[in-house]
Amino acid sequence: MSPPISVAATFSECYRAFLKARRGKRPSANKLRFELRWIDRLCQLRDALQAGTWQPSPARAFIVNHPKTREIHAPDFADRVVHHWLVERLEPLFEPVFIHDSYANRVGKGTHAAVDRLQDFMRSRNGQGWYLQLDIHNFFNSIHRPTLYGCIVRRLDLSVRKGRIDAEMALALRSLCHKLLETKVQERVDDPAAAARLPLHKRLANARPGCGIPVGNLTSQFFANVYLDALDQFVKHQLRCRHYVRYVDDFVLLADDPATLEHWRDAIALFLRDTLQLSLKQGAGSDGVFVYGTMQPLSQGIDFLGYRVFTQYRLVRPRVVRHCRDKLTRWSRRHVRLGACSSLRLKLNSPELAQLHAVLASYWGHFSHANSVRLRRRLWAEFPALSLLYDLWPDGSLHPRWIVHGVTLGQQIQAVRQAWPAATVLIQEGNRFSVWYPWQNRRNPALMARVPCRYTARWLARYRTLNQPYVVVVQTGWLRHGVRRREVREWFVPDSFL
Repeated sequence: MSPPISVAATFSECYRAFLKARRGKRPSANKLRFELRWIDRLCQLRDALQAGTWQPSPARAFIVNHPKTREIHAPDFADRVVHHWLVERLEPLFEPVFIHDSYANRVGKGTHAAVDRLQDFMRSRNGQGWYLQLDIHNFFNSIHRPTLYGCIVRRLDLSVRKGRIDAEMALALRSLCHKLLETKVQERVDDPAAAARLPLHKRLANARPGCGIPVGNLTSQFFANVYLDALDQFVKHQLRCRHYVRYVDDFVLLADDPATLEHWRDAIALFLRDTLQLSLKQGAGSDGVFVYGTMQPLSQGIDFLGYRVFTQYRLVRPRVVRHCRDKLTRWSRRHVRLGACSSLRLKLNSPELAQLHAVLASYWGHFSHANSVRLRRRLWAEFPALSLLYDLWPDGSLHPRWIVHGVTLGQQIQAVRQAWPAATVLIQEGNRFSVWYPWQNRRNPALMARVPCRYTARWLARYRTLNQPYVVVVQTGWLRHGVRRREVREWFVPDSFL
């Protein structure tokens, strides 16, 4: 049990950590409870830190299946605030000693920067040479916590001797790190059936004594860099590998010949076993014998962080494309209705549109860092319903079509009719829908009727019987200048218009 050591945390520091903890997070029940009385909660948290009585709360454990099956721990929101407060003070002490080519969970780094750096290394070799890609077996569950704590203590003591922090702050940081690493995480498993399907060695509860830190904590991501910094220093200064890139526990080394890589692989395996109590992940080789990592010529390309990286170009990993196609297929089965004569009907609400947009934006953002214009066009052809929702520009970028632009009602009507010139437009004005037909002349104006909302279902059924395409525009809020915000929520397109 850690002794009660006071942590000199002020309210303003806790508030800044609170803002970082809530940024970009979904409004979970735990987060909303904290925000309901956030001033009182922050005061209680500050008092607990200053009194030295703060202790981590039980974390919620759940299972995710994408991109691979693993266990994630969601800490209490108050603990997230403490994590941000702690990492904000540890980062300036450790960042100067981290190597440049460690790219996980660091400011200015990330997956795309790591892939860019790897491709720069390949180009500097003109595509000549070999690569060795290694991965650590069950990394987070295998981290030896006493060894990790020793790395933190040594750096804090050195920072005190160099005058970067005072002894009191170093003692407070040591105390918080000790509380986080002292015991195993207390779990609240949401889905015991899913947890039972997870392999036993991937459960944090089944880790070896003194080993394992939870996946999902900000501190765990930072501690992973601290723990593997010894590996980085060994590879750069002992093995003298110039071309080395690491992202969490996945790392790549480049060399002129396979013999050098084999020597480095054996040395790394011994170093991990003797110094960090870790082991390399094994895979089946071409002859069926289990080997460590992947070793191939650079001309074969490197499968790294979701991309197949070549010297002059990069492609999206086939598994990522398959996951994207599977998600779009499930979405189409759930929301796209195919009627008579292969007609297509699509009806979505705001949460469903937001969910689809989040999925597409995530994949399109990933695709945009590879040579993938033809891939995006091919996916577009496979799922024609997407063309009702988005415009696919020549460069492969997406632009939503359901958002109606215009600062007046007339401009909004004009924008919808230009976007779907062959469709009848039903646009909501209060408790009625104005019906605008695709034809217009002086004697037969386009606006033919105003339909009460309760009768629109009959009108739409009649249009579907007549195979007349239509779009339904509903009111979803207000714009800044006082005009209603309107968005398209329903589409019907016969086969002849697809």
